[in-house]
Amino acid sequence: ATGLPTLREAISGWYRDRFGLQVPAQRIVITAGASAALQLVSLALLEPGDQVLLPDPSYPCNRHFVAAAGAQPVLLPASAAARFQLDAASVVQAWTPHTRGVLLASPSNPTGTSIEHDEMQRIVHAVRERGGVTIVDEIYLGLSFDAAFGDSALRHGDDVISVNSFSKYFGMTGWRLGWLVLPEALVAPVER
Repeated sequence: ATGLPTLREAISGWYRDRFGLQVPAQRIVITAGASAALQLVSLALLEPGDQVLLPDPSYPCNRHFVAAAGAQPVLLPASAAARFQLDAASVVQAWTPHTRGVLLASPSNPTGTSIEHDEMQRIVHAVRERGGVTIVDEIYLGLSFDAAFGDSALRHGDDVISVNSFSKYFGMTGWRLGWLVLPEALVAPVER
């Protein structure tokens, strides 16, 4: 259910070759596209009453994946000055006892903007400090032509969850094949 071992190993090798990251194959779960990945991770992590912080604007379906798990999407206005993305300060300000984490996309659909490396690090740190989870949709990362925005959020720790897709990242339009990179402890719950 987690995908063919050969494919998981190939994706692990791709992270090594492309980003210089060591992502063990056992942390990679193959999914029926990025949407299925987002649904699976939402169902595995979220409970009714949880809140998830998202930038506004963001991909409209993301809030529905959160709501389908019984949690509440909290849309935080993101301005042009902030590249239409969340920053660590807005995450800290909006965090409540009910907040479970953040759901980001870098680059973002629909804005096309990315989160700068140091800001992503600050966001991940702020979320980690509060016991939350950082989920980053990276399906358009292959469209980052500026080195400042072309690195994977996985660089910021093994607790970061990355969502990716063959159809978007590798231009394989129509393929409903995606993957998650998860903390090792989350692989079995997602598989179930």
